[in-house]
Amino acid sequence: MAEVELKNIRKSFSRGAFVALRDINLRIPEGMFVTVLGPSGCGKTTLLRVVAGLEEPDGGEIFIGGRKVNQVPPSKRNVAMVFQNYALYPHKKVADNIGIGMRLRGYPKEEVHRKVENVAQMLKMDGLMGRYPKQLSGGQQQRVALARALVREPEVFLLDEPLSNLDAQVRDTTRTELKKLFKGIKATVVYVTHDQTEAMMMSDLLVVMQDGAIRQIGAPGSIYREPVHLFVAQFIGAYRINLVAGLLTEHRFISDDQAITFDVKMDYQGKVLMGIRPEHLNVGAVEEVCLKGEVILVESLGGSDLISLKVGQNELRALSGGTGELHLLTTASFSPAKAFFFEAKSGVRLRSGPQI
Repeated sequence: MAEVELKNIRKSFSRGAFVALRDINLRIPEGMFVTVLGPSGCGKTTLLRVVAGLEEPDGGEIFIGGRKVNQVPPSKRNVAMVFQNYALYPHKKVADNIGIGMRLRGYPKEEVHRKVENVAQMLKMDGLMGRYPKQLSGGQQQRVALARALVREPEVFLLDEPLSNLDAQVRDTTRTELKKLFKGIKATVVYVTHDQTEAMMMSDLLVVMQDGAIRQIGAPGSIYREPVHLFVAQFIGAYRINLVAGLLTEHRFISDDQAITFDVKMDYQGKVLMGIRPEHLNVGAVEEVCLKGEVILVESLGGSDLISLKVGQNELRALSGGTGELHLLTTASFSPAKAFFFEAKSGVRLRSGPQI
């Protein structure tokens, strides 16, 4: 396995009219599972294709295992890419689909057969080897595409939304299998997805992208707890973060409608967005900041409820245990330490203490 490093990578299309990558700087340590996360059009797939050599960057340098590969063709980079649509040969059986890359590179038949059999056992595919792709389920086709990548023993695995075509139950099972597999072989993996749950569960390191730029890099838990930008706070989290427009002045937050006010340890003065996650807003409990609200919607999640409250002019959502009886008027509270503050214009996260 090998380290991957991108230095000042830039890429645009349509003669510069659309900028896909903006000065990307990223180091992916050897043996680490790194997920590139972001909405459609943010540049994550372009980044993956640049590493694979399928797209040529307009500027910057690409290193794989310490070797600069800008001028190295895809076939010589020793990376394996698994595409969203699997790209299987419909007229070839599973065994042939898995081993075709090795055969095209001139490996002896015996070696191809041995490696294909080993990978098939690893992925529990022994009973599928004589079938054609059309005879397989989506999850089975995904495993064939992964096996084709594994059999090459590449330095880096590049996976472009490989689970997006699977139904929810199969996706959940396959996600766990993939994580165990890559951890077991200590693979360097660059995994692209728009599914933040998938990214949080699978990654050692998370790269959050927006509009061709990297917004934040870090461990999944760290990014959830300490987002550096409004976009990151909105994109990361099982439930959409509550945002309230207001003003920070003289160590106090005052919402635009003045229905939510509380003291904060922050010297910043100006317009902000206050963010509080639904899981940090406690219905019926009494903490430092206690709000009175009207229950306007209850969405059952099975073991819990997602409750929408009208507080002043703001609609806030809170995650409740779902065991107590709710009244039309209730309270919701939170600790100021759980609140995020973002500069209204730039979206940059504000911190406690003097703001420079």
